[in-house]
Amino acid sequence: MTDRPDSLAPAVSLLDAARIVARGGPLDVKLVTLAEHARTTTGAAHVSIHLIDAEGTGLVPASRLPHADGDGSANDAQEVGDALSPLALDGAHPAVRSALEDRLPVSFVNDADAQVSLPFLPATARGVAAIPLVTADDAGAVVVEGLLLWAGADEIETAPEAVLAVADLIAVAIRQTRLENALTEHADWLDRVANTDPLTGLANRRTFERMLQLELVRASRQAAPIGLALFAVDGLAELEAQTGAAAADDVLRRVAATLADQLRLIDTVARIGPGTFAAICPGAQGTDAATRVRDAVAQLAPAPTGPLSVTVGVVRFPDEGNEAEQLLAAGEAALEAAGAQGPGTVLEPSVRS
Repeated sequence: MTDRPDSLAPAVSLLDAARIVARGGPLDVKLVTLAEHARTTTGAAHVSIHLIDAEGTGLVPASRLPHADGDGSANDAQEVGDALSPLALDGAHPAVRSALEDRLPVSFVNDADAQVSLPFLPATARGVAAIPLVTADDAGAVVVEGLLLWAGADEIETAPEAVLAVADLIAVAIRQTRLENALTEHADWLDRVANTDPLTGLANRRTFERMLQLELVRASRQAAPIGLALFAVDGLAELEAQTGAAAADDVLRRVAATLADQLRLIDTVARIGPGTFAAICPGAQGTDAATRVRDAVAQLAPAPTGPLSVTVGVVRFPDEGNEAEQLLAAGEAALEAAGAQGPGTVLEPSVRS
């Protein structure tokens, strides 16, 4: 097989770089490979890629290729350490700030004084090119994703078209990853919205019912008991009627926080109705948990209409139900019976039988 002509080398390098961007994989791995392509294309002694941080006020190093004549000495190690330090934009070299602000490549001569504002370059670098990594969205808005720096012993007049093309591919890779991260965060947010009560931050009824089914399957397999406690906030309707929804919401949030604080990490705590909460307690802890919550709520600062309290009905699997619907119905009946005995009542199976 014959070697490709030298004139084809930049095109081959760009094709390989484009394939790197098109394929999946971690951004840091892509950037190392793309930095190598940039160095190959330019023949630079030093190449580094820096990302604009989330606040848009600093450059965060993402990939660095030490200069070609590095020998692994202490000075080289120091340079690598320096390259890993973020750089505030307001303290960067004027040429770097100009490249980012104007979104155009800038070439300049490095000197000893500039080392203070360019700590990520080796002291031997004289000619430096700063290339902003720029993308544009569908609406035409231009975003600066970061900066590509390359340097060598000789002064650089202009950045070759080939390295500008590599810079565009680096910008696309960064933008691609940021969009993927944004989509993941949005999906996580949607999942939280679908499974969380927006007022209290506890699980919602949908999540509660799913968890109850799962816990019953596990308990059946292990022949283990489960306690189910249902809590009703006493006097909530009267509070809302007299002082408004905001005061009632505040009480619900405080009771929810008390539930979360008093119960175990393995317990599932949910808001399942306007003024009703539930706790799934694996093991025989239902009544103890209910009592702890009842006593803790009684210690909270009173509402405008008087002291806070919760009424609780407790049932157990398998004694009062083998299926989720059956156990939940028993719990609702227990809560109603507890309410008939007065605010702050905790009604457990042994009392009802």
